[in-house]
Amino acid sequence: MIVIIPILISLVLHAIIYNYVRSSTRRVQPLVQIVENDVNNHHQQQRINHRDSQLILRMIILFCIFVGGWSPLYIYTIIIADFSVTLPLSSFFTLLAQLGLLINIIYLYLYNHKLRKYLQDIIFKCSHIEQ
Repeated sequence: MIVIIPILISLVLHAIIYNYVRSSTRRVQPLVQIVENDVNNHHQQQRINHRDSQLILRMIILFCIFVGGWSPLYIYTIIIADFSVTLPLSSFFTLLAQLGLLINIIYLYLYNHKLRKYLQDIIFKCSHIEQ
């Protein structure tokens, strides 16, 4: 239950985000020029564009990092109830979960160009004031 519920919540949230982005792409995208037959036109509108496919790829990467980081710890707690028996192994799995969280944060930071620029402006502005 501890592994399945967060996975389901993550999948539902990713699906909602993808649907929102997909619908905004359809609204913003200019109308496809009318071609001779409607079948070809319908086929052109149904293709996934590069932006949407990149979003799906990033969501899959974040999801795999999440599952890969937290699942071993939760599975370990299910199998072995007493942490004191194998403290190094439980410490390793805890470190793996924390590392997965850190990797997800860094990945989101690197992907979000506006946030990265904003934080860089703040850091550089503060360093210029101190000098």
